[in-house]
Amino acid sequence: MADEDEAGHRARYRKHQRRVLPLAAVAFAASSPGQSFLIAIFVDDMLADTGLSRTAFSGLYAAGTVVSAICMLALGRVIDRRGLRVAWVAVTMGLAVACGLASVATGALLVFVALALLRTSGQGSFPLLGTLLVAQAFDRRRGQAMAVAQTGITAASVLFPPAVALLILGIGWRQSYQVIGLLLVVLVLPLSLLITRTPPPRRVVADGTGGGVVAEFPPVSRRLGRATVPTRGVATMLFVVAAPPFVATALTFHAVSILSFRGLDLVQAGVAISVLGVASALGLVGAGMVTDRLSNRTLLVAVSAALVAAPLALLIPAAAAAYAAFGFLGLALGSLGVVNGVVWARTYGVAQLGSIQGTAQSAMITAAAAAPLVPAISHGLTGGYTAAILVLAVVSCLALAVALRWRAV
Repeated sequence: MADEDEAGHRARYRKHQRRVLPLAAVAFAASSPGQSFLIAIFVDDMLADTGLSRTAFSGLYAAGTVVSAICMLALGRVIDRRGLRVAWVAVTMGLAVACGLASVATGALLVFVALALLRTSGQGSFPLLGTLLVAQAFDRRRGQAMAVAQTGITAASVLFPPAVALLILGIGWRQSYQVIGLLLVVLVLPLSLLITRTPPPRRVVADGTGGGVVAEFPPVSRRLGRATVPTRGVATMLFVVAAPPFVATALTFHAVSILSFRGLDLVQAGVAISVLGVASALGLVGAGMVTDRLSNRTLLVAVSAALVAAPLALLIPAAAAAYAAFGFLGLALGSLGVVNGVVWARTYGVAQLGSIQGTAQSAMITAAAAAPLVPAISHGLTGGYTAAILVLAVVSCLALAVALRWRAV
């Protein structure tokens, strides 16, 4: 009877995992309206319509992203207490409202509110939901499962920018935001009904008579304080996982303008961004294949090494080097999605992973918040982007140096 009960539990657990993976992939894809690669498609039209300068818009974007970072700390704790279904509904509605506000924005205030909601619900919240769905449902092969889920945002980064660009050409940027908000409500919101609590893991333990009984165990984790107090191990890992969003956001947010200095026109710049998406897919697949077999330090070093190559390649004044730079950037981002979803759960457990992962997400978003200002200031002061690229190269090298010395202390 115990064997039959255990077999039934395992079947329910596998069914739950099969349901979680596509939901997590949808969560990552649904974050697109708040991601830099999609906002970038709207930037020039928004600047023309609102009268904001590029530097002012970058400042509002940074401020809105800081709001997102703060909200991630709270969202992680809410998820731990109220569950993922409630969070899914709130995040979806928040992102739909953000798209609606963006569609009617005419001045700095509404642009700020719209960007803050886009970044909070999109770039921050939906990836956090996707990460937690996978981390809580998979205790084995978590890296592979995270890679599968991350294909959602990888596919979105390749497919959505040209699709949205065509939509903007057809109906205008304001109406395009309204369509995106409607699609979120119609297609993504109802999926909350599919979210259920993860069945607890079960193991056979000795019953004192030479046999065994099936018992349920809560996930084992270290004290939450170890993950939130800035000890050296936590601080270094936060810095390493925050560096790729900083570099990537800085380069993609102003990609068209930056690449024009390397002789690439608008179409060629779009191809470079697509190269980033394809390379991200390769990084995602590669990380999914090896993450479960490598140490945290090795994983963090590999991500940082790919990141270093991106700004260094962009310093070379050649179109081919620009494509290579975005390829390296894609490799770093794709592998980071898997690595960030694994290293925290592996180190600190999943009992309070919402708060822990929320802290990591907050650090990554904070880094992304300041990123657009670096190229904007460089352009404003020097008329070019070489100074900004040098700053990004230094940050990347520091991340690699820190990753090489990382220890879980």
